[in-house]
Parts: sequence; C-alpha cells; structure tokens
Amino acid sequence: MDSKILLINRYLVSLLPITLIFSIFLADLIVVCTSIIFLLFIFKNKKFDLFNNLEFKIFLILYSSVLLSLILSDLKPDNFIKGIGYFRFGILILLIKYLIDYDKKFLNLFVRITIYSIIILFFGVLLQVLDFEPISELKPYSRFTSFFHDEAVLGSYLIKILPLIIGILVYLKKEKLAYFVLFLVCVMIFLSGERSAIFLLLFFLFSLFFLTKIYSIFIKGILIALIIISSYSVLKLFPETKFRVYNKTLYQLGIIEPERKYVEFEVSKDKWIGVIKEDYFIPLKYYLMFKTSINIFKDNYFFGTGVKSFREQCKKNKYYIIENYSAFEDKPHDYYPGYTGIDGCSTHPHNYYFQLLSETGIFSFIVVIFTFFYSFYNFFSREEIYLKILYLSLVMNLFPFVFTGSFYNNFLSILIYLPIGFLHVKNMKEV
Repeated sequence: MDSKILLINRYLVSLLPITLIFSIFLADLIVVCTSIIFLLFIFKNKKFDLFNNLEFKIFLILYSSVLLSLILSDLKPDNFIKGIGYFRFGILILLIKYLIDYDKKFLNLFVRITIYSIIILFFGVLLQVLDFEPISELKPYSRFTSFFHDEAVLGSYLIKILPLIIGILVYLKKEKLAYFVLFLVCVMIFLSGERSAIFLLLFFLFSLFFLTKIYSIFIKGILIALIIISSYSVLKLFPETKFRVYNKTLYQLGIIEPERKYVEFEVSKDKWIGVIKEDYFIPLKYYLMFKTSINIFKDNYFFGTGVKSFREQCKKNKYYIIENYSAFEDKPHDYYPGYTGIDGCSTHPHNYYFQLLSETGIFSFIVVIFTFFYSFYNFFSREEIYLKILYLSLVMNLFPFVFTGSFYNNFLSILIYLPIGFLHVKNMKEV
C-alpha cells in the first residue's frame, strides 16, 4: 500500500475508539472511507489473495444471508442499499490485518488512542459524580454515562473494548499498563449500572484470572482485592446504583423477599421505587419480545423478514402480544405503566440471537453461534495468552445469555468486528 494511504488508514482506524464516544456518524464514516480506499487498493494492485482469509469467508456467509433476507423481504429499496453497505465491516477485518502485518506503528498508535479514550470517559464519569453541569444533567436516572450523555451505553462500550485492549497490551508486554486500564474500566462499568455489562465483566475477570496464566498468584490477589474494594465502594457511595445492581436484581430473582410479588425500595432519602417479581426469570418485556421473535422465525425459517424488520413485524396482528405482570393480571392494560400493558414490540428483540432468527433467519444464526463456539474453543486451545484474551473478546461480544442492542446497529457492529482483525497480531514481526 502506498505510504500516504497507509498513513491515512493507520490514523483513521486508530481513531475509531474515540470517535465512537463522540460521533457514531463519524466513526461509521471512517469505516466506509477506509473500506473503500482499501478495496480500491486491492483491485488496483490485484492483491486478491487478501480475501483468502478464514474470518472474511465466514463473514461472507453472514453477509450473503443478510442480502438474501433483504431481497426476499417486502422492505423498502433503501434498506437493501444499506444492506449492501454492510460489506464494509468485512473489509474492516482485512484492513486491520493488513495494517498489523505491514505498518509497525499501527498497533502502538491504536493502543494509545484507546487508552486516551478510556481516560476521557473516566474524566466524564468523574464530572458526573461531582455533579458538574451540564454533563451531570444529561445522564439517565441511576446511571453514569460520561460523554455518552443520555445514551446508557458506557458499560456496553467498555466491556467490548476491554478484552481487546488488554489482549494487545499483553502482546506488547505492557502488563503494568494493563493493570491500570483494567482497574479504571471495572470502576466505570459498576458506576454505569448496566447489569449485562457487569455480568460480562465478572465473566471476563473469572476467565482472565482463573483460566489463563496471565499474572502471578500475588498479582491476581492484589487485583481481585482492589476490584472488590472499588466495586463495594461504588455500591456503598451511590445508593441508586446499588439499588439497580444489587437490590433490584436479587429481588427479581426471588433471592430476597421471595413471597412478595411487588415491593417498594427506598433507594435514597425520600425516594422510593416500586419493583415487581419477574414471572419468567427475565423481565416480562424481554420475554414477550423473545416470544415474538420465535413466532416470526417459525414463519420465515431460512432468511427471516429482513434486517431491522422486527419493529414492523411485531406490530402485525399475527405476532402482536400484550400482557400484564401476574401481580396486576386482573387490571386494565393502562392501570400501572411499566407493569401493565407490556407488549412484545420494540425496535429490535434486545438479544442478538433472537434478532438473527427473526430478521435474517437460520443461516445467519448458525454463522454467529458457530463463531461464538469457535472462539470459545480457541480460548481454551491456544497457548499464547494474548490470543486467548483476543478470542475471549469475541466470546463476550457474542455471548448468548445477555440482553443486547441491535446486532446491525452501526455502533455495536464496529465494536463487534473490530477485535476480529486483531486476531492476526501473531503475524507481526516487529512492534
């Protein structure tokens, strides 16, 4: 690749972690521009061997199922155009691999900018903790979101970027810096109050400390102690976060006050919040969305109803479901907002796998679940610790048993595909 073009791509790809914080549009524009530039480079120099890549071939299968679902659906033509553009994420994988192989400065630059991004987010959280206006006014109730403002995605962003940056730092033999990053991210994820992110963080920490030989027993002990102390301090100092993460979760699971269907918690002085017992182990809203997804899938086994079609399909009489929590089952649907009149509709089903089944069918589901298990297998079978962590990044990104955003959302798509290219750090001769 020409030196100037290599330089442009180095900086643009390295900027992705920070642009995702401040402008999803700009981050996606970077992916579009770099993928076009790289495609032109491939065809101009006839480097078609770059396509001979396992991860890219797997992506092509998924991409084909996405296009077929759009062709066979009754969605608007502009949806099909957007579907064609999904190809950019496959090219992003190849571009990152190429940069790792041929640009000695790329990896260090990407790490530096990613760490700067994490520090910036921590600074934003600190401002919210100190109730600094206007950033503190923009955060949702009981959440700290930093510069994501009213978007409660801080935990989601961090838990997806954490394994990637830790894996690269281990590869670069910068373990002390990895300690620092790990500690900052753990504190912020607990402050975010995002329960799915906290669950995945605990899964990551368990896998990192007990299923790899990354640190000595002494270092592991210190890190575990620091994480426990910091997380306990967060829950102690911020009652609204404690309520969401601890009290609400234990009550919904029936671990505390199992005999009561409805209870009010005092989350702070003179502030009470009502919580209801879950009927299906998971919130009723999610249960109904998952049920709706399966009903849509049963009528569209192979290619679903099209990307981002769930929001329209769930409204159809054939699939529409509405229920009340059992504690209010004899009440009208408008009796208690949030607990009555719950339906199975939303912009997406809030789980990757249910979304894949309903929108793009069984083939896309098989590709993604295969990638999940393939990554899990590599986590256990690989000897290099940094590769174990990078494969663990894919495991966590595609973990089936958590609530998620939309699989085809630009923000999440970048975070999902970003680590895949870095699986090729083993090919780099010099850093």
